[in-house]
Amino acid sequence: MTSISTLVILFIAVILIGPSKLPAGAEALWLALTNLANAQRDLPELNLEQARRIWQHRRSPLYSLINLMYAAAEHLEELRRRMAVTGVVFLLAAVAASVYAPELLEILRVPAGEINLIFIRPPEMFMAYFNVVVTAAILATFPMALYQVLLFVSPAFEKDAERRAFRLVRWLAFPAVLVLFAAGVSFTYFLMLPVALKYFATFGGEVVQAQWTISEYLKFVLNILIWVGAAFETPLIVMLLARFGLVSADTLWRGWKVALVVTAVVAAVITPTPDPLNMSIVWFPLFGLYLLGVLLAKIFGQRPLAAA
Repeated sequence: MTSISTLVILFIAVILIGPSKLPAGAEALWLALTNLANAQRDLPELNLEQARRIWQHRRSPLYSLINLMYAAAEHLEELRRRMAVTGVVFLLAAVAASVYAPELLEILRVPAGEINLIFIRPPEMFMAYFNVVVTAAILATFPMALYQVLLFVSPAFEKDAERRAFRLVRWLAFPAVLVLFAAGVSFTYFLMLPVALKYFATFGGEVVQAQWTISEYLKFVLNILIWVGAAFETPLIVMLLARFGLVSADTLWRGWKVALVVTAVVAAVITPTPDPLNMSIVWFPLFGLYLLGVLLAKIFGQRPLAAA
């Protein structure tokens, strides 16, 4: 089972079962396991109150976790409601994506140009449509999921400075996340992918003819689109770090040489081809985004306290 499948199962379980029942269920399971072990050692069976006293006396970490779950039950119920809203939006997005799956698949196929895409296993084409639908639904649901997270954590901010920072995140950073991600995806789709795919299609072309399977092609294209889109969030991350006082614009500017090296490493990791041209196509925009983040940190970062 993949990690994504496990997360999906946990997500559905929390929504259907409810977090308020999780600590009681954990206690019941632990009590059953404890009594099973006692039966094997000819020890008397314990009831829940006796078991709780023993667990508390032993300072069991699991018992502390269960108590924490009981204490946080109200907050977890609120989280459950937020997750339910996100789940409904995901289902609606998946239905819409399934209707337009052929069009989405054709859009993703465009950067391949004249390269033939084939499938060699019976379920491969079905899985190609499934991956496109799920990926599109996740991306379409992401804004709502992020907004629900902001609503969930908003009561925790009580001080005026914290509320002002939260309002900045809600009204400026939240839309910026979407804009920067869309900019990264557009940059990859229209500029980076055509160059990279052409390089792969012509490499070794005098020996063999390029024919890519649809599953491998989609895995490659979707990974590049998502990772470069995420990398374009650099200015926002830098700004938020400065806003919460973790770094300063001056420190970031003095470290531009380090940033130049780090962005080069990131570009080398996410660039699909090893040639310097493709790496530069990603590297220079990433470094430019870092400098944009420094500028935003200068504008929106915390002001140093005036000397008394």
